[in-house]
Amino acid sequence: MNNKKKYIVGGSLSLMIASMAMLIWLPTRNQPELETQTTDTQQTTQQNNQSPPTLVPVYTEGPLSKLPTDEQKLAQFIKSRYGKHLDHPNARIQAFEQLKKFLMAKYPYDWEKRLKELLKLMFPEDYEKLLTAYAAFASYNDWQGQLGSMVFSSKEERQRAIWDKRLQLFGEDAKIIWQSQLQQEQVEVALQKIDNSSLPLSTKVDNYVQTLVKVYGDAAKNPEKSHPVQVMGNFLQLKSVQDQLHTLTPEQQKQELTHLREAIGLDKAALSRWDELDEKRAKRASAGADYMTERANLSKQYQGETLELQIQNLQNRLFGVDEAVFIRNEEKAGNFRYKERQIIGVN
Repeated sequence: MNNKKKYIVGGSLSLMIASMAMLIWLPTRNQPELETQTTDTQQTTQQNNQSPPTLVPVYTEGPLSKLPTDEQKLAQFIKSRYGKHLDHPNARIQAFEQLKKFLMAKYPYDWEKRLKELLKLMFPEDYEKLLTAYAAFASYNDWQGQLGSMVFSSKEERQRAIWDKRLQLFGEDAKIIWQSQLQQEQVEVALQKIDNSSLPLSTKVDNYVQTLVKVYGDAAKNPEKSHPVQVMGNFLQLKSVQDQLHTLTPEQQKQELTHLREAIGLDKAALSRWDELDEKRAKRASAGADYMTERANLSKQYQGETLELQIQNLQNRLFGVDEAVFIRNEEKAGNFRYKERQIIGVN
């Protein structure tokens, strides 16, 4: 079909919302305290000594009191967790997800009708607004289920289609619901421009950090709020950045790496630790390069068991007996760790 590729987005809206909490700088939400876990033996003893707990109704009067006890518990949880935050689109989405999960399991044939009824009982004053929000939620889930069968000419075209649908259904709230993804996409665009440019390496560092601050604010330069290893890795793994680093002397490489690390807020103690790690990596990379060269020479001189023995001796000599075992096992599986160029500042 004119070399068009099919781009499939797996999972439901719930997976997208859940994944948002895993990305950089997303504000954390209060999580319920984890119950203390007992050992298997303790659990077994407790189960033998206790009868199943009896659910006690939560509401003794009002519309919610007419619900089954388990649904009263659900209503209490939804109201306490999300009731004061319904103006925030993420709170609404999470409330819908909780209700949907529970009701689909209990009422597989008419769960959606019951969900709407429960919303009306819990939040009568906000019901119409919630009903509109739920319609967008349901429509997006339905559209997302059909996305796998759609054909797009590029990843960018698929992404535009997704954002068009989000904005159509959720309006500006879409930028809040998918804020983390939107930020990530903005950084990816900036990284692509940096990779395609011929700017000096120090200028690329400055442009990258400026983008991070623009997208994430001051948190971008606070290692306690960002993920500095990932932030540096995203930049250092660019091909043009590595090409430039590999043309520099070790001292110049150190200067450029320090420039990047200082720019994202690492303190002197952290910089010192990174310098030590860089030195270890450089020695390992050098030994790896020597190893691959000598290994290739041995392959020209020996064959069979004799070659294997020569390579083992080489591995033991360059890496030590213990590390050599790991290298041999990796190579048996087809993984030659020193075959690829070192990613300076990363490995």
